[in-house]
Amino acid sequence: MNTVSEQISELSTATYPPGLGEYQHEGVIKKFRDEWHVDENEALDIFSEMKKFLYISEIGQQQCVQIEIDEATQVIDRMWHQFVLFTQDYEIFCHRFFGKMVHHAPFSAEHLAQALNDSARKGMTLEEHKAICLEMQLNLIQSAMGIETVKKWYVNYANTYSPGKMNALQRAFSQENMDGLSPPLDPEAAAEMSPSELIESIIQQTSPSMNCRRGTCRTCRTCRSCRRGTCRTG
Repeated sequence: MNTVSEQISELSTATYPPGLGEYQHEGVIKKFRDEWHVDENEALDIFSEMKKFLYISEIGQQQCVQIEIDEATQVIDRMWHQFVLFTQDYEIFCHRFFGKMVHHAPFSAEHLAQALNDSARKGMTLEEHKAICLEMQLNLIQSAMGIETVKKWYVNYANTYSPGKMNALQRAFSQENMDGLSPPLDPEAAAEMSPSELIESIIQQTSPSMNCRRGTCRTCRTCRSCRRGTCRTG
């Protein structure tokens, strides 16, 4: 019977897609930095590792190896979340480099139930099943990208972006002075307003906090007026 390493050793002939290493997305980097206390070089590095993860996930599908985000690679997952929000760009990216969408499927109760069924069918505990899956994942990462990527994700990133450090790195909702934000409408007052009065009041309450400051739109991070650092607010 082949060992796990032997099962992975015959890696597909797929190579790192041309242009994938050079691909960047300024918007994703900016949105990521809006939420996390990292400098630009650090964000670019995480984005680069995210691209590797997506590539390895695609190879994993070819090899019938499930590639999963775990505690050590949470920061890669957070960058992936930001990329997925740029739905059109993400779709174009996936089709350009992988020929199809690479879907993000968060862990759920159904995944746990499937893992329990798989482990029971193989006559092993869930812990044993997870250990084998992780071994296959690590061997695939090594085969596709080398042992240095394994070390970077499971040693360097595991320390630099541990759950405790991720909590410390996460920014508050707004990076700017909270004094510049308007309070929400009072529910009791709103209940007495006509539809037109309500709409007008919402506009008056919202407009001051939607002003783009210094061309960054960082007061309200859902503002869509900033593209490539240019505010379009009239």
